[in-house]
Amino acid sequence: MSGTGPICLDSRLRLLAEEMTPGGAGIDVGTDHGYLAVYLVQSGLAARMVASDVNRGPLASAESCIAEHGLTDKIETKLADGLKGLDLAGISDIFIAGMGGILISEILAARHPLSQKLMLQPMTQAPLLRRWLLENGYRIERERCALSAGKVYSAMTACYDGVRRDCTPIFALVGQIPDDPSEAAFFYLERQFSRLQRRISGLARQGGSDELDETQELAAALSKIIAKRKRC
Repeated sequence: MSGTGPICLDSRLRLLAEEMTPGGAGIDVGTDHGYLAVYLVQSGLAARMVASDVNRGPLASAESCIAEHGLTDKIETKLADGLKGLDLAGISDIFIAGMGGILISEILAARHPLSQKLMLQPMTQAPLLRRWLLENGYRIERERCALSAGKVYSAMTACYDGVRRDCTPIFALVGQIPDDPSEAAFFYLERQFSRLQRRISGLARQGGSDELDETQELAAALSKIIAKRKRC
């Protein structure tokens, strides 16, 4: 991804980039090498970006990438812990990717409520992030999946409307992914089902329990979703 030519994103980051408000201004939290910020400005999707990271090393890499592509006038870099201390005035979109769901929820909670559109890509603990969003007044508008380097990733778009919602176990597990018609989404659903099956086997060896019953109910609900997908 180096050089002064157009930045090419992998499918995981393209999911996020496609959700950018056209012509808006965004913050890429935990920017790492700065690829997403550079792509968004370079492609004309974003008018300007802020690329932030909690560590100086990745931020220095981002600064080099931004300079190589001649975008220092449109992409500002910030050393910051999540969103703490960042000026959100005029910001339309916030991107947080490559972290666990708990850490993402903690970053959001530090500046809650947020009026910006949120594009979130949890590497782990997605159910906990979905639950936090719903219980704190954020509406998950949609989720999509992508396969990258043999792994499947989900990306969710959320906005604050102040309505606190109950989060059912099945929604915490898969969110809006059943609405994504892609093969990657189907793989995501099947992977979650396999994990539930392994969990059921482990709980069954320990004897009956409420947790076993709840996990079996969740697996049955997900099985119906997968069966419906197969019929479509």
